[in-house]
Amino acid sequence: MRASILLWSTASGVILGLFIDATLIGVAVLASAVLPSLGVRFQTRWLAVSSAVLLTLIPATLAVLGFLEGRLKTL
Repeated sequence: MRASILLWSTASGVILGLFIDATLIGVAVLASAVLPSLGVRFQTRWLAVSSAVLLTLIPATLAVLGFLEGRLKTL
């Protein structure tokens, strides 16, 4: 029982993080469609790398928070 609670809480954190990532990507695509000059300006390597790191850290952070929430549920 305890392992399933931890697994589901962690999975829900990852899923929530993926929803946040999809929202951020959608906002970026929408912004580049509304302001095309903004999209051209942000095509640098350091911005792409930092965006990829950020989009990876969001689900990872929420997975840890979900795991901690699951530990609180099992107390």
